[in-house]
Amino acid sequence: MSIVEQQYFGLLRAALWDTSVSIDKEIDWEAVMQIAEFHSNSVLLADLASRLTDGNKPSVAMLAKMQSQMRSNLLRQMRLRQILVLALKLLREHDIEPVLLKGFGLANLYPNPALRQIGDIDLFVGLAHFHEACTLLRSLPGSYNWGEEIDAGRHYNIEFGSYPMEVHRVSADVGDAKLQSFYAALEKEELLDHPQSISYEGLQISIPSKEFAVFFTFYHAWNHYLESGVGWRQLSDVAMTLHAYYGQLDLDKLRQWLDTMRVMKPWQTFGWLIVDRLGLPKEEMPFYDASFHRRATKLYRQIMREGNFKRSNNFKRKKPKRRFWHKAHAFFGFFVDFFHCVRVFPSQAFHLLYSKMRAGFGKFFKKK
Repeated sequence: MSIVEQQYFGLLRAALWDTSVSIDKEIDWEAVMQIAEFHSNSVLLADLASRLTDGNKPSVAMLAKMQSQMRSNLLRQMRLRQILVLALKLLREHDIEPVLLKGFGLANLYPNPALRQIGDIDLFVGLAHFHEACTLLRSLPGSYNWGEEIDAGRHYNIEFGSYPMEVHRVSADVGDAKLQSFYAALEKEELLDHPQSISYEGLQISIPSKEFAVFFTFYHAWNHYLESGVGWRQLSDVAMTLHAYYGQLDLDKLRQWLDTMRVMKPWQTFGWLIVDRLGLPKEEMPFYDASFHRRATKLYRQIMREGNFKRSNNFKRKKPKRRFWHKAHAFFGFFVDFFHCVRVFPSQAFHLLYSKMRAGFGKFFKKK
């Protein structure tokens, strides 16, 4: 690791675990914050910087920029909370119980929930209530949709100005028909039948069961890695979830899910980084295996180079408008993702290639 990367992770660990900063050399705040913004956790470091009292404190101009980021994030959270409360009340009036995924549900696991950057609201309603829930939420004041068909994808996008909401009928696109069936059974059991309940803005709201929260948070990060680029914010979410539920998990169940979904090796590879870079205690990382350090080092270099969504965004900027070239661009994009993955996870990459080709041929012959 470079000096700047060491400083970044030293500060990030202090922010995640609410500990003191222990960095000998003068902090290069400009370079550190560039990394933090690349990985969508700059607000965590901005708050930490504002509380430093020694020579490591950033310049007055840098502090002012950080405080502006913190205010913007807080205002965004406040507006998203207002929308969430309205959505919950409306859905419950029609006997629909949504499950809160990702951002808001995970923020409560951080030392200061206000510092977890949140882009949107993710609500899981399942297949049975999906169309009704989308129609209801689209009736909320200020809501807008860009003409997307409700049943067009795994989730439906509704925007409230610059504040998006995703309504999910499935929480993840597995890509393999057999595994999707197994995953659908997990969703029913762990999200619809046996979710947890937390108090939120005076309301009780459902979130995933503890085991599924751990699994889904990792699986979401894994899909980011496969499709768009994963950042340290997603891996920090995994660390916070594991820390919060340490000693409360059914590890046999978790192992079965990881093995069945063919992601045990990615779990252990990411796990080495979560322990070594983010500071999660080894005993809190299930199935930790130090022998994955070489594979994890390759993964680390990819993460630092690509960041949160950056591979996807860089490629999409070049997307052509004409339909044929658009399709060709998407096809080429898949192979970009494949060669990205095969360097670190060859088995998973070739299984992904097989699943995508099988699904593509299935659609082609179905149309015929």
